[in-house]
Amino acid sequence: MNNAVSDEEKLAQEALLRIRRWLEKRKTASRKILSPRLAVKFCGGCNPSFDRGAVVQIFRRDLPNIRWVPWDEEADLLLIINGCFGGCAARSEVQEKAFENLIIRNHSVSTIKKRGEN
Repeated sequence: MNNAVSDEEKLAQEALLRIRRWLEKRKTASRKILSPRLAVKFCGGCNPSFDRGAVVQIFRRDLPNIRWVPWDEEADLLLIINGCFGGCAARSEVQEKAFENLIIRNHSVSTIKKRGEN
C-alpha cells in the first residue's frame, strides 16, 4: 500500500495549519458568530507545478464552516494560489481585496499577512 502524500496534500495541510490558527485567534479576539469569509485567487496557470484545484478541494473539504466568496469581493482571508515561483496572482491590487492574505506557491506557504504588509 502506497502511503505517499501528494504535493497538493502537503501544501494544503501546511496552509490548513495556518488557517486554523488564524480562525482560533479570530474567534478568541472577536467572538463573532458569523463564519469568516474566505476567497481563493488563482494564478493564470501558465506553468503550474501542482494541481491548484486539488488544493482548494482539500480546503473546502476540511473547512466546512467557512463562507466562500468570490476573490474580488471583500473577504476576511484571501488564499492566493500561484502554481509556480512567478507569483503573478500575488499582485498588490489582488492583496488589497482582503483584510488578510495567505500566499501559496510552488512548494511553500507564507504566513498570513494583513493587508498592506510585505
